[in-house]
Amino acid sequence: MPTTAWLTDIGNDLAYEVPVETLVEWVSGCVDRLQELDARIALCDLQMATLRDVSERKFGLLRTLLFPVSRLQRDELLARAAALSGALQELGKTRNIPIFTAPAAWYGFDPIHPRGKHLAPMWSELFGLFANLTDDLHPTDDTWWLRYYLRLLHPERWSHFSVLRRAQQPNGRLSDGTTVALY
Repeated sequence: MPTTAWLTDIGNDLAYEVPVETLVEWVSGCVDRLQELDARIALCDLQMATLRDVSERKFGLLRTLLFPVSRLQRDELLARAAALSGALQELGKTRNIPIFTAPAAWYGFDPIHPRGKHLAPMWSELFGLFANLTDDLHPTDDTWWLRYYLRLLHPERWSHFSVLRRAQQPNGRLSDGTTVALY
């Protein structure tokens, strides 16, 4: 079974003040390793329109709630996000990797995560970047358990309230033998 990878949520670490250059190195390293495996890869770009629409007041609230240790100001974060987005576009162009940007209308109060009702169409479009993966993507009433199961999976490393946590990968297996690894 071929390896397929979607590199998503790339910009989240900007709010933790990780430098753009470091993020680009991380993404490039992932792409290098995946290309060594002949993986099909897609990059998810930042949704710059939703980020630019965030007011100073809302930015302060979201930064406090979602990234409590961050002290970045809105303008600096936007500049870093734009630089990262440009670097992702260049990486996609030079490595011949498709870039996906979700429509701004899919976002709500939270400008970095699409609303739940738009997750199925988002993943359908991401899977659609690789045409042969779209055969069984039409959700039915009996796939609620699969969506729930997938939401319970954890990436290899993540932090919750600034506490680093880890999960062994792959940490999901589907009934057809497909393994799911989140990094």
